[in-house]
Amino acid sequence: MKKVSVLGSTGSIGKKTVDLLLKRKEEYQVEALSTHSNFALLAHQAKLLNVKYVAISDERFYKDLKEGLFGTDIKVEVGAEGLANIAALPVDLSVIAVVGIAGLEPVMHIIESGTKAIALANKESIVCGGELLLRKAKEKNVQIIPIDSEHNAIFQVLQNDDRCVEKIILTASGGPFLNYSLEQLRNVTADQALSHPTWNMGKKISIDSATMMNKVLEIIEAHNLFNIGPNRIEAVVHPESIIHGVVVYKDGFNFAVLAETDMAIPISYALSWPERSALSYKLDLTKQKKLTFQEPDHKRFPALKLSMEVLNSSSPHINSIVLSVANEVAVNEFLKSRISFLEIVKVVESTIESFDSYTNINSLSDIINIDLESRVVAKEIIEYKTLVYS
Repeated sequence: MKKVSVLGSTGSIGKKTVDLLLKRKEEYQVEALSTHSNFALLAHQAKLLNVKYVAISDERFYKDLKEGLFGTDIKVEVGAEGLANIAALPVDLSVIAVVGIAGLEPVMHIIESGTKAIALANKESIVCGGELLLRKAKEKNVQIIPIDSEHNAIFQVLQNDDRCVEKIILTASGGPFLNYSLEQLRNVTADQALSHPTWNMGKKISIDSATMMNKVLEIIEAHNLFNIGPNRIEAVVHPESIIHGVVVYKDGFNFAVLAETDMAIPISYALSWPERSALSYKLDLTKQKKLTFQEPDHKRFPALKLSMEVLNSSSPHINSIVLSVANEVAVNEFLKSRISFLEIVKVVESTIESFDSYTNINSLSDIINIDLESRVVAKEIIEYKTLVYS
């Protein structure tokens, strides 16, 4: 029986993971679950899966969680230290579904814990952790299995053959505003941006998809994960979202991974790796009227140029962190209606341009310091309204 932990079990990916684990109780022993603040759902999940430990990051809800688990033997951890304790539990597989750069520190603890594999839905960990994280994972012999459908697709192809790769292609749905004019984009609301046409996702990744900043993060993630030059990574808009990734080989063969648009599929693959488990999601190609592809429009979606600018800069790791953190701040401000949709990318661009505290990255604390400084810069840019979209 495989021992598993799920960090971020109450979010979109976390809930999908828990649903799969409930259907396969004979295959998995779930050791631990965590949430930021959703104590009620966490308590419910913990009892259903008979876990040993839970952690809640927001200390305000510690008592509520304890009350929800009254009468059980489940141990409750709290705060950043509690999350670190959960992450330090040695398991066969740890699923990381924590949102944003907050997932990086737990991932580093998991790598040190003796855990054998990490199923990673948190792209910011790879973007911000970069070479430091991947080097540590290699030293500890920890396999990282991406859950993002695009990277999961590329991972699967490269498992069979990683030689003679010409380039990799990550597909993008184009989000809810693929056919919007620039004028229409000026006035979109958070509710509109959260309504994705093909995927059911959490708030941040839905906004990232709408701005196409998710593709920027995914290109950086792919560069780090697969050790491939940025100029050999391409993003192609594919509105139907049936093809998730393509590996192009030097001899002209293209290997594509096709699947339905449900995150249960890559999650199941990660849980079962290196084996595969049966799922009811079967793609019927005869029902696909068409599969279309187009080049992304950099004028209407200016975020896309940032991945190449960052990766080809003199400080790609630092600028990757600044980009990720500034985007996180900007998305939160957009959801609060403090900035407009188009200003999200402007905040990110301006933060990268304004950030001048450069240092070598030799430890997690270096990354955390850059994170904190980036937040200050991004918030100052928003606060003093130095941005005007043109």
